[in-house]
Amino acid sequence: MSFLRRVVLRVAKELVQNPEARARASRVIEEKIKPRAKKAWVDAQPEINKAKRGLKDFSEKVREQYKKNVGDK
Repeated sequence: MSFLRRVVLRVAKELVQNPEARARASRVIEEKIKPRAKKAWVDAQPEINKAKRGLKDFSEKVREQYKKNVGDK
């Protein structure tokens, strides 16, 4: 069993058995992890949209080239 898996299982057992640990974990998730994840998502949106536009342009070019090659035969 990998080290990381053992750590995750141990933390899960601790959370199941200890209400204080559950409350603390919940607080950390709400106060630190969620806000950082939301900010990262917002910050990533311009790059995601740029990649989406690039992929759309690429697929249109491929489709046009395919139509030209099929029409030539």
